[in-house]
Amino acid sequence: MSKHLKMNPKLKIMIPVVRGLANILGKDYEVNLHDVMMPEHSLVMCENGHVTGRAPGAPMTDFGLYMLQSEDYQNKEGIYNYLARNNRGELIKCSAIFIRDENEKVIGFMCINYDISKAVAAQELIESILHLDMEKVEQYPESPKAEPQKPDKFPVPIREWYAQDLEEVVTDSLTQVKTRIGTPLNYLTKTEKKEVIKELHDRGFFLLKGSVDRVAKEMANTKYTIYSYIRDVQKLEKLEKAHKVLEKKAVE
Repeated sequence: MSKHLKMNPKLKIMIPVVRGLANILGKDYEVNLHDVMMPEHSLVMCENGHVTGRAPGAPMTDFGLYMLQSEDYQNKEGIYNYLARNNRGELIKCSAIFIRDENEKVIGFMCINYDISKAVAAQELIESILHLDMEKVEQYPESPKAEPQKPDKFPVPIREWYAQDLEEVVTDSLTQVKTRIGTPLNYLTKTEKKEVIKELHDRGFFLLKGSVDRVAKEMANTKYTIYSYIRDVQKLEKLEKAHKVLEKKAVE
């Protein structure tokens, strides 16, 4: 029997929905409930957690943090049927429904992750019988240092890290940045450090507790310097928003 943790009282109405969907859809479907107000341990309910290997108390995924931070998702009801991999490298089909309060503020995610390995195996069997050739599909580029994987017949447009604890989320996000840059963060110039801070901010990285201290250590700066960089990014973000509003009014 699954467990659920303390959560926003407004989300409790979703408990039977999550449990009911898991029973209806079956064991190949993981159904999760996230309380986005506590991203460090947002997963408050998890049915069929074997699909991604997580359990209640796990943190928000990197993609979940990005959706909370990015304006692109502020007016959407959710994101549906994208492909990702679990931490065992298995392909899963994912959807996230945004749960809002009476003020239209997102307070939770209900996520459904489907293990499509059986469907892929069935497709491969049918193709082998019918001798059909699939078109070559380009894969979403992984990190240059990532180990090569066996090609799949499906594109994986979003790489989402299903971390089992907060440290994994923080470490993976920083590793992606360092891999892309190719040099330790403490060797960067002030301008380059600010660019990294903006990238991490846009990903929602700084929604996590302890993230500022970790970046300060990586960059060999004080946390007060990092907070200063973040404020600069936020000021620039506000200016850009204001500029877009003025441009829109001018067009109208």
